[in-house]
Order: sequence, then C-alpha cells, then structure tokens
Amino acid sequence: MISGVLMVSCYTFNKPDKPKHLLSKKEMVNIIIDLKLMASSNGSNRKILEDNGVYSDDYIYKKYHIDSLTFASNNAYYSFYINDYEAIYNKVKDSLEALNEFYKELEKEELKEKRKQDSISKIRKKDSINALMVKDSVALRATQDSIRKLKLNRPEPRLIEPVSDKAAQSR
Repeated sequence: MISGVLMVSCYTFNKPDKPKHLLSKKEMVNIIIDLKLMASSNGSNRKILEDNGVYSDDYIYKKYHIDSLTFASNNAYYSFYINDYEAIYNKVKDSLEALNEFYKELEKEELKEKRKQDSISKIRKKDSINALMVKDSVALRATQDSIRKLKLNRPEPRLIEPVSDKAAQSR
C-alpha cells in the first residue's frame, strides 16, 4: 500500500511540462512513421543518403518545421500519458503494416508485369527465330530445287549390260 502511494506521488512530481509547441497526436504519428522509415533505409542506404546530403533526423525536422528539442519534449510529454502514447504507437504500427502490404502488392504486380513482358519477349524471340528458319528453309528449298534441276539435266545412269549370257540365263 505504501509503495503504491509512493509511486503515485512520484508519478505526479515527475510529470513533464506541456511543451510550448505541442504537436498533435496525428503529427506525432506522422513524424514517428517518417523516423522509422528513415531509420530502416539508413541501414542499407546510409552512404547513398549521406552522399546526397540527406540525414534522417534533420530531414524529418525540416519536413515538419520542428527541431530536435521540440520532438524530444513532445515525445517525453506523450510518453508520460501512456494511453495516448500507446494510441500513437498503435497508429504507427498499423500504418507501417498497411504500407508494407501496399508495397508487397505493388511488388507482386510488378513481378506479374515483368513475367508477362518476359513471356512476350520470348514469343517474339521464338517468332524471329522461326522467321529466320522459314527464310532458311525457303533458301534451302530453292537450293534443293536447283540441285534437282541439275540432276534432271543429266542423263539417268543405266544398268550395265551383262557381258555373258550366263547371267541372263540364270534369271
């Protein structure tokens, strides 16, 4: 019982002051979403971002026209009110999950389109090969016809007549 009273009394004494520039819950959700996205992109693309002059926290602060102190004081203020903070983070979580699903679906659609384009390419390639083969077969046929014509102009070979009549008698 005494520990409960102490916790409640400490709870009220350490209550953070309301920030001069209090961000709405919606603004906090958007800022935290952006911070999470930037943090995840920093892991794989940090060098690319830095080469282009993009530093995650600074970018977010400029985007929302705040500074790090404003965000920190708002974060401390909302974290004191656990129900509000939980609601903010639930919205962040839901938004990130929805965004993840959106990009998964987009990726599936792109993959489906790529497969379709690959199939079309394969068909065109086969058609072009078949067209070459048809041309080759037409040329081959023309060559064969000309060979046949050459053969037709020659006299057909005749059988050799037997020299002796014995072969003719044995038949």
